[in-house]
Amino acid sequence: MSLAQKRNPAIESLLSNLPHDVQLILPSICYMEALFAFQQDKKRRNEFDRDLAIEIHEASRRNLRISQLVMNDLKQSQERYDVLSQQLDTEFIEALIFLASRLTLIHPQPDTLITTLVEPKLKKFTEKRDDFILRCIVEHAQNYSSERKAFFSENTKQFGRQPVREACREVGITYFGNVENLQGWLRS
Repeated sequence: MSLAQKRNPAIESLLSNLPHDVQLILPSICYMEALFAFQQDKKRRNEFDRDLAIEIHEASRRNLRISQLVMNDLKQSQERYDVLSQQLDTEFIEALIFLASRLTLIHPQPDTLITTLVEPKLKKFTEKRDDFILRCIVEHAQNYSSERKAFFSENTKQFGRQPVREACREVGITYFGNVENLQGWLRS
């Protein structure tokens, strides 16, 4: 979602200018995470659009001079917001296409899910999906012990914590929570 919403232009620049010897790996489960985030964002946008429609209707029912001005402003805002919403939908699809051309997917195994449920690195029940993603990355990295590896996620709330950093370090992965540090590491 971050890429689709252009929250951090440095990420798009990094992905567009990666050295040829750098391979990007993504657990396929992350596509489900992206879809979930997209659905939540779309739901929020639709709710806001409905709220705007209600306020436009309410303003049209009032016989105050300011009500007409407010109604016109809200209609204009709603039209612009609809354009923004459509653009976000398009950008999400374009981001998926862009990533598909740059990524190698790794697919979780049933044992990975079992380990996530039985021996989680992240202890809260609400962190199971993040723990599953971490396990996929760590298990994949174990097969490539001689290669330099980095893990980048702006989700520092979960992935920046000590248990995650330790799990990464154990298999030779360097964790990065911001793109600038990752860029420096790639140049080194």
